[in-house]
Amino acid sequence: MQKLLFTAASLALCAVAASAQTTFVYDLVQSSSNFTWSGTSSLGNIVGNPSNQFQLAGTTNLDLVLQSGAQPYASAAFSGGSAAAVPDLHGRINNPFPFLPPLATIDVNGLVISPSSPSFTVGAGGAFTGSMTLTALAGTLVVTPLGSAPTNTPLAGSSSAPAAVSGTLTLSGGALRLNTPVNSTFAFSDPTSGASGTITVVGTVVGQYPLVRSYCAGDGSGIACPCGNTAPANSGRGCLNSTGVGGLLATSGSPVVTADTLALVGSGMPASASVLYFQGTAQSGGGAGTIFGDGKRCTSGSVIRVGTKTNVAGSSSYPSGGDPVISVRGAVPAAGATRTYQAWYRNSAVFCTLDGFNLTNGLSVTWIP
Repeated sequence: MQKLLFTAASLALCAVAASAQTTFVYDLVQSSSNFTWSGTSSLGNIVGNPSNQFQLAGTTNLDLVLQSGAQPYASAAFSGGSAAAVPDLHGRINNPFPFLPPLATIDVNGLVISPSSPSFTVGAGGAFTGSMTLTALAGTLVVTPLGSAPTNTPLAGSSSAPAAVSGTLTLSGGALRLNTPVNSTFAFSDPTSGASGTITVVGTVVGQYPLVRSYCAGDGSGIACPCGNTAPANSGRGCLNSTGVGGLLATSGSPVVTADTLALVGSGMPASASVLYFQGTAQSGGGAGTIFGDGKRCTSGSVIRVGTKTNVAGSSSYPSGGDPVISVRGAVPAAGATRTYQAWYRNSAVFCTLDGFNLTNGLSVTWIP
């Protein structure tokens, strides 16, 4: 009986863990999130002035319930974000007499929208169908009737009618990816001119959440390197070492606990130096790092030594040669977790601080089941 109760409790705990939602902030891929708009009004159809095309830039939030297996999503819900229309929307209502000026111009300036939806299941191949509402976080409707002064109406708080959306949520190239067509309609009214109507936006939202993110570089971002040994700007490398370049930590593969192919790949280090790849549970210095030896320590919290390697031509990687996978070596929970990584390597003792060691940039890795 006691064993039965224990088993039932274990199953209940597993069910709770499986249903846990986590919010992921997806970066919108502006170049792929292309939209057009069309409009109707009490004065006539609204056409582009001159174009009816725009893109979305910013973020969209998804509350995800993840699962193990080839398809990592159990369910999802759109839960906010901040997506700006680029450029502003400019339209006009043409005069029935084409040789005369437009009856009105209608502009939507500074539009920022946020999506929301009830939870929906995700099926085979990552396919889903849901119901999305778009809510304006900011924006101004400017209506300028022919021969009259413009009027301004704030749009913040206005929402589209709920609309069906069907798309895909996938895992590809080390990133969670979103692709969903959108067709939503906003109603508007201008209390001054009396004009009213609708604007419909049609396009595709494309977003991604990289599971691996670099931080704490020694390239002038964050705190300064200890002796002016700053790596080139935007290089993402650690502080310069005795070779004249900074160590760079990158990855290959995917951080999936049940199908772990992740590898830590270090380069730009002294030719045959020994390297310690290590894991932590936090970002040192709030992500800016703390001075340590000739570089910056980026990883902190509960630290685990993942493995030690010897560089060949300044590079090495873990795992290699039959090493345990990183999720096993780092005791990553089966349900997934966020862990930080860095490489600590030998450096010339007369290069900078006389400590004789340096470090790469840090990596924050989101493990999924």
